[in-house]
Amino acid sequence: MDRGWRRSGFLLYLPDASRSCCPHYTIKLRAPDLKPTRDQRHALNRWNRFVLGERYLKEKAAKYPLGKEEKKRQNTTFNLIEAIHESEACNLKPDLHPDHQYTVTLEPSTFTEEKFQLFNHYQRDVHHETDSDISRPGFKRFLCSSPLHRTAQYGSFHQCHRLDGRLIAMSVLDLLPAGVSSVYFLYHSDYAAWSFGKLSALREAALAIEGGHDWLYMGYYIHSCKKMQYKGDYKTQLVLDFDALAWDPLDEKMRALMEKRKWVSMSRERAIEASLANNDPSDRSSLEKALVEKAYAVPLASPVEASRARVPIFSLHIPGVMPAAEVREHIDLANVKITFGSRMEIRMGSLGSFSAEDGSGGWGDPGTAKGLAAEFAAVVGPVLAAEALLDFSRGGSGGGAAEGDDEDES
Repeated sequence: MDRGWRRSGFLLYLPDASRSCCPHYTIKLRAPDLKPTRDQRHALNRWNRFVLGERYLKEKAAKYPLGKEEKKRQNTTFNLIEAIHESEACNLKPDLHPDHQYTVTLEPSTFTEEKFQLFNHYQRDVHHETDSDISRPGFKRFLCSSPLHRTAQYGSFHQCHRLDGRLIAMSVLDLLPAGVSSVYFLYHSDYAAWSFGKLSALREAALAIEGGHDWLYMGYYIHSCKKMQYKGDYKTQLVLDFDALAWDPLDEKMRALMEKRKWVSMSRERAIEASLANNDPSDRSSLEKALVEKAYAVPLASPVEASRARVPIFSLHIPGVMPAAEVREHIDLANVKITFGSRMEIRMGSLGSFSAEDGSGGWGDPGTAKGLAAEFAAVVGPVLAAEALLDFSRGGSGGGAAEGDDEDES
């Protein structure tokens, strides 16, 4: 994820920001620093009051009055963890009766008919899909399957919201050492008025905090898509720069650039600003235009042209993919581990030298094993390239080191 990748089922994918009609930006939120807005707090408090009911709240205030200091604390500060769990059945006073029974459970990401029926309704109501688009195998593949090994602490899970025993919403989450990754969220339209998008994001942030994680990864931010812009409402989101593999705040400056550019890299923008500062300001407009065109130039502008190109993937200058020079400098391709379907592992260097006179190192052809190993290293980076085992057998059961696919939020 820190290189721009996302997961959908067993498949992993990296969008091409430079050629996409709607660039995808990886975003993450430092969960312990989240300060919910007034609107977000209102949505959570409104839901809690609906679940508990006015009678419960009045009886609780009368029977279990708060002390002066506690009243002052609640009136002056907002505690996200307390508010998130306030209306859950397990936290209520046993001698008082709420209007509804509300439970939230973290369950393995396995298939059940109950989950599928919620998915079926959501896809029809929100995404306007039809019978031909929705199936149980498709649901299993999309939101139940996962390449992650599940333990008590890590893996892929479903966070299920039930009201009076009925499944009304579900988050698909990956719990990872680096943080919580939000893969997908769905809810029943009967509860659309309760702003479940806000409720789910706040609850996922709370889950990250309770699990000792710093980060909540909220998938991709797509500035040109209104349905995705809500992700920027949780402050402060950081956006991944594909070039520097560094994080920049999603602030007004970045948003303004997203309005102007086809896609945005803040490291490229800083280089443009530095060049402008060293030149005559009287011709700033035309110079800036030339610098921007040069900074964001791609050899094949069309996605169709790029997909048909018979060149190594790093030659396409896809954001997030290492160029050839960086692959040579940072990755020892000769030590990449490979297999041809047997139990034996060998090193790529066993197939011959990577130091060709033409400078390509013998891996300029993506139709060869060396070419494929170089492409894999370019897209996943040095850490995974050093650990992975590439299976070159025909229909190898191991599939390679990574498998990739389908959008998580479309």
